[in-house]
Amino acid sequence: MEAARSLLAEHPEREPSTRELYEAAGVTPPTLYHHFGTKDGLLEAVVEEAFSSYLERKRGVPLTGDLLIDFAAGWDMHIGFGVDNPVLYALMYGREEGRQSRAAQTAEAELRRGLEQLANAGLLRIGVDEAMAVTTAMAIGCVTQLVHGGGSATGPVARSMRAALMSELTGHSPERNDAGQAARLLLARLGSVSGLFTSAEEGLLRQWLHTLTKHFESMPSDVDRGVAMPELRQDAREEGREE
Repeated sequence: MEAARSLLAEHPEREPSTRELYEAAGVTPPTLYHHFGTKDGLLEAVVEEAFSSYLERKRGVPLTGDLLIDFAAGWDMHIGFGVDNPVLYALMYGREEGRQSRAAQTAEAELRRGLEQLANAGLLRIGVDEAMAVTTAMAIGCVTQLVHGGGSATGPVARSMRAALMSELTGHSPERNDAGQAARLLLARLGSVSGLFTSAEEGLLRQWLHTLTKHFESMPSDVDRGVAMPELRQDAREEGREE
């Protein structure tokens, strides 16, 4: 498995051949087949291990308490995993019809849990099963497009796909121009970035973001103040002229 991980790290854009695997591991083909049955068996074990490691990091990210923000942040991390590990992601979801990799089954269980939380809070406007299908299809499509087009998991295409998904699922999107939402979204994503800050720096930034979140929660929204959507003010002026 270590040899497979190394080969995938060196060439994340392609699947290693059976010969590359057993030569890198310094074993004969029968040894590989004895332990994993086939090359696919070995690669599935690597996928499962990589996805389990990703899930451990994801579950370690503190939640903001805003279900929409936390769900959107989870989408971001999932897309990031797919873009960073394109071959593993393709293996994860590229099984024959009627078969699912163990990693895909785990991902599906995590997704269902998040969608049921939205549904129980009255935030999901379609059924959980339909939401499962829509979210999975959009995630696979987003990762595929970003990998083929060389896009970033945090770039405009990924953000547009996330906004479209959240709108379809809930009728709301964390993309709206709201300072409090921006602080909560940044707080939710902070844990997915490793090595960018020291522990002290990250702790201080979290404290600042929590303070901003509480501050803006106590204030009228941008829409209430009439500053976030100038098109509404334009409509109001036009209605006034018509009267």
